[in-house]
Amino acid sequence: MGKKVNLFSSVFLYVIASLVLIFYFIVGLNSQITEIARVVFLGISALFLYFGGFLLSKYLDSKKPLKINLYIFFILYLILLITLTLFDSLWLRNGFSFAGFNNISERVNLIPFKTIMMFISQFDSMYSTSQIMFNLFGNVLAFMPMAFFLPLLFKRQNKFKWFLLTVTLIILGTEFLQLITGSGRCDIDDLILNLTGSVLLYFLLKIKSVNNLIRNIFLLEENKISKKSYIKIILFIIGVIALFMGIIVYRNSLYNKNYEEYNKINNPDITFEYDKKCTNNNLFYEDDIYQYYFKCLDSSKFKVIVNGKDEFSVKDLLDNSKYNYDIDRLLDNFDYSDIGYEIKHKYIYFDIELENNLSNSYYVTNVVDGNIASLYLVDKTDGNKLKYEVNIIPKKSGKEVFNIDFEFTSPKGKVKMVTKKVSVTVDDDLKVTYSLD
Repeated sequence: MGKKVNLFSSVFLYVIASLVLIFYFIVGLNSQITEIARVVFLGISALFLYFGGFLLSKYLDSKKPLKINLYIFFILYLILLITLTLFDSLWLRNGFSFAGFNNISERVNLIPFKTIMMFISQFDSMYSTSQIMFNLFGNVLAFMPMAFFLPLLFKRQNKFKWFLLTVTLIILGTEFLQLITGSGRCDIDDLILNLTGSVLLYFLLKIKSVNNLIRNIFLLEENKISKKSYIKIILFIIGVIALFMGIIVYRNSLYNKNYEEYNKINNPDITFEYDKKCTNNNLFYEDDIYQYYFKCLDSSKFKVIVNGKDEFSVKDLLDNSKYNYDIDRLLDNFDYSDIGYEIKHKYIYFDIELENNLSNSYYVTNVVDGNIASLYLVDKTDGNKLKYEVNIIPKKSGKEVFNIDFEFTSPKGKVKMVTKKVSVTVDDDLKVTYSLD
């Protein structure tokens, strides 16, 4: 009766493991899933497979099911590795494409520790914690399972020289595939981190008590392990997890601090102090194209208070302060605070309108520079009709024809150019006339 229970239970667990795998592949093909989610799905499936194999081994009185399980685990690990390095859409990887060796100098790094030191130097930065961790520790962890699977599955891999050669070739092969498919960079630092992780785990698993424990669990051997060794192994695992979690917590604290500072600079709290008496001193700011006037307020008495402490005139805030604030955001604040203003053009201008299919992307330069003048384009688009305000800023007298090129790209990648020609004349007093062809 006991054997039949083992058999039915193992079949049940194998079925659950298979369903989890099927679900994983369906989700993976139809939507984006994170790296952690991939590991969790495969880990759950492997857990059911292990206990299914364990019970089947008890039923058959044979170690063979668990040995077969190891091969299955190895294949699942390889699928995960290939997915993350070549096909993971979250990392913009597309292993089905062929990038060849174009721009190879931009996609190859042969300088040892260049990338490693770059990420270490950015540890206290606005890089996300996940980006730092995946690029440093992720590369260390990626090939660690090789140290577990290869020696257990292949006898020759128990010799370090063969293990080192095999892992090195696998890593180099992966880097080469990333290079020619354009799914990643070929980076010697990846090789350094990948090898470091796999070699480190290889020697840890060669410790007698650890090796015996692994073989007892996954091959059902009956090696004796002392309680002291168990305690050491458990404490080591707890210590590694605690260290890793501590690094993540510390990194998050640095990121939160930097994010707070970033917000103070890029999204500051803005308030205003001003005299409500009307005056004629209303010009508060000007740029290359426009002049900005208060409808009533005295600009010399108008102050912008930033984050409740720093006081600026409008010009000093926008042009001379550390704060990343522009005139458009300031005008939005004026609208919200019911502060009246008006905008005047400094130069002659005209509008250009074009029809555009919303499925097309488009590009046009902001400035068309010439000998006698520069054309500054301001986007006034609303809906599917493109509208640009073209401001003509004179430099010297003369006559010149300007081409304003609009580049439209269809979803299928077809490019269409539309050119608007503008004939500009500037007289000796820098007065401008124009005609639009």
